[in-house]
Amino acid sequence: MIQKLLAACVIAAGWSVAAYELAPEKLQWELTPHCRIMERDGRRILTVQVPEGANDIRGRNCAFAKIDLTPFQEGIFECSVLFRGKAVKAADEWFPGVSFSFYFKDEATGQEEWPGIARVLGTFGWKSGAFSENIPKGAKTGILRLGIENASGEAEFDLSTLKISTPDPLLKEKGETLSAADAAEFDRMKRRITDSLLSKRAENEKRIQADLALLRPDGSFSDVDYRDTNRSAWKTSRHLNYTIELARAWAKPGHPRYHDREVGEAVRKAVGYWSRNKFQNSNWWWNDMFVPQKMGEILLMADPLFPEGPEREAALDVCRQAMLLHRYTGNNRVFIAANIFYRALLERNERALSVAAGALSEEIRMAPVENKSDWSFGGIRADGCYHQHGPQIQFGNYGCEFFNNIAYWANIWQGTRWELDAAQWEVMRLLAFDGFRWVLWRGEMDLLAGGRQLGRGFASSRGRSVLNALEGLKKADPGDKAPYDEVLQSNRNGENALVGTRHFWNSDYTVHRRPGWYASVRMNSTRVCPIEDNVNWDNALGRYLSDGVCLVMRTGGEYREITPCWDWTRLPGGTLPKTPVYTQKESIAVNLKSGGRYPRWTHSRKWRYLGTTDFTGAVTDGRCAAAVYTMNIDGVKAKKAYFFDSDSVRQLVCGIDSTSPFEVATTVNSCLRNGEIRQGPGWFWHDGIGYRSSGMKLATGMREGDWRYLEGGLSDPMPVSKELFTLSIEHGLAPRGASCEYTILPGATPEATAAWRGGKTLANTPQLQAVELRDGRTGAVFHAPGRLGAFQTDSPGVFLIGKKEVWAADPAARLNRMKLTLGGVAREVPLPGGELAGRSVRVEF
Repeated sequence: MIQKLLAACVIAAGWSVAAYELAPEKLQWELTPHCRIMERDGRRILTVQVPEGANDIRGRNCAFAKIDLTPFQEGIFECSVLFRGKAVKAADEWFPGVSFSFYFKDEATGQEEWPGIARVLGTFGWKSGAFSENIPKGAKTGILRLGIENASGEAEFDLSTLKISTPDPLLKEKGETLSAADAAEFDRMKRRITDSLLSKRAENEKRIQADLALLRPDGSFSDVDYRDTNRSAWKTSRHLNYTIELARAWAKPGHPRYHDREVGEAVRKAVGYWSRNKFQNSNWWWNDMFVPQKMGEILLMADPLFPEGPEREAALDVCRQAMLLHRYTGNNRVFIAANIFYRALLERNERALSVAAGALSEEIRMAPVENKSDWSFGGIRADGCYHQHGPQIQFGNYGCEFFNNIAYWANIWQGTRWELDAAQWEVMRLLAFDGFRWVLWRGEMDLLAGGRQLGRGFASSRGRSVLNALEGLKKADPGDKAPYDEVLQSNRNGENALVGTRHFWNSDYTVHRRPGWYASVRMNSTRVCPIEDNVNWDNALGRYLSDGVCLVMRTGGEYREITPCWDWTRLPGGTLPKTPVYTQKESIAVNLKSGGRYPRWTHSRKWRYLGTTDFTGAVTDGRCAAAVYTMNIDGVKAKKAYFFDSDSVRQLVCGIDSTSPFEVATTVNSCLRNGEIRQGPGWFWHDGIGYRSSGMKLATGMREGDWRYLEGGLSDPMPVSKELFTLSIEHGLAPRGASCEYTILPGATPEATAAWRGGKTLANTPQLQAVELRDGRTGAVFHAPGRLGAFQTDSPGVFLIGKKEVWAADPAARLNRMKLTLGGVAREVPLPGGELAGRSVRVEF
């Protein structure tokens, strides 16, 4: 542990050394009307005060300063300052709050960048803000801005603390000599990494010959587009993939080309070509993450091909593109640190290795509790979920990668100074067994648990990835192996060993598991980010996927590869307007504001970062649950209650009001058509699931789609068609006070569906939504204080009400206490706060 604390100091010290520093007092500030600079106690303070009624509240009420970027070209621009805020309140959804940011343009490519900190709302004391950014050779001038954007309130910036510099890039320290112990540890870790790289399948002789045939004398490959600009699927990166294939064949014992001279020379030429040209993409992920990773892997496998000299140094310079900038958090920081670790092993650079390992190790922790609304927020939450890009569920994207990365490093570090300690293992077990275990069904990942990358093979590939990570963690974990075995066997054998209900209270996400079926609902609130639909063109039509969508599965194939063919305004469980698909041209205002990075298609021209309502959450006793989603999106308002019982999923919807110009409907389910459909008065049955409600409308048939809607890297059409089964309840145009309810019966026969009489509805009003559960208890959502039979609450909340006990939760996650009465007995109920706010509590009477 001492080593890790020392490493944290190395990180702080190592990155505070500036290769160049700009004196902030030389900056000339241009002030907008709400800004002023004054001297206070010997310090220069920028004060920004924007009244709630200001005419220019929607804009950049900031101080601006121009900065000459010449000294920073092909380096890093790093900036930090102390600031505080008072009653900062959003007036617009577009990056509202205190803003500390920067703008520059690469004159050579036309690419614009806006690094910095935004969306800091509320009242808070002095805090440090920092950001850093790579500055290309073509950027000549930048504009620094400090103030308030699209919000009201007051902010202060201590200009005396403003620091602008380019940091120490951790170049190789000349003359460094490792101790015998350090050298042995370096060798051990390098050997483990190389063995891991070589354990992967090498391409056969036919493929290697094909790669060699494509290689030109200058080291380029004839079929690689070196001018490609695609941000998601960068064709130029194929050069490094070819080189990896050749390097693995050359380095893998037993391969026909093991240490083959022709292949070795091809690797050297290909590495040299990339090192000379240093190809760049406008998406920093390629430049900072992918490229240094692949170059590091090539050098580790083919190290003997690159003795000390210009070729090796040029390749290591490509690896040095990975630097620990302030913008990297969560798994992004892990990725960058791993690249630096690779490079440090190759350089035998103790200082760089300590910084990298310290950063990697530091991320194995619970997420910080501050700045949850900021884009840079992320990590493992108290509920077991992984967040990134703000408080947003990322099990299937960043979280899945983080899980695999830590499993990998846990094995690489075994028996070294960086070996995971007891506290870190507790954190990883929380993520494994309170998190990932719950979102796998028959080896595949719940679509609602993923991030934005919902393209081809998402559910199955992410499921395999999680299981592989669990294998790795099991191998390295010094504790009990049985929990790992249970998850692995259950998912690989197609059996469900996990029965129960879990509400992720930090994430507005509920999972309900029965022996033969699985259900989940994903919601939004002002505490949670909706799923991304505007990053690199991924998930372009997925605006509503986290707006009360409820999926139900038995076989696990109900939604397999359905995403390109879904009607994304008629998603299972959603109450949504039939918003048309806008093209990029039709969304031009948003596209200009976002630098042209908005999707090629979208369901709304108004982007949002956080949800819009407070009263969203769930209560569970671990067996059943009642969840509530208070909806207000694109002109449609509704109160939606979900009840997860032992034999059914029920939804009550009321208060459906719409000002949208498009028709509104609640979708009971939309899944793949699989065989016979049976129906009768008020019921349908399909694929082993029964549905009961009045007014359901059935739609079937083939539906066309295109994978480009999901995968932003696809530029050419990739059409697909699927036969769908869709049940919906239509509310028409501009409904007022509309309501509906339905029941889903997984595993029921057609006869059982027709005969089902369970689940009496007790109330479905804007004040109270309640049902009778199968075991005789009551599931209830009180939108206001009230009474139901012998039960009374003085606060809004969600409840499972029995004869002698009540499970209670505050969906708004802001109450300190409730007063509950059952059968004439009153109880003052303290509620959890902080990271546990919104969690269920049990009350005995």
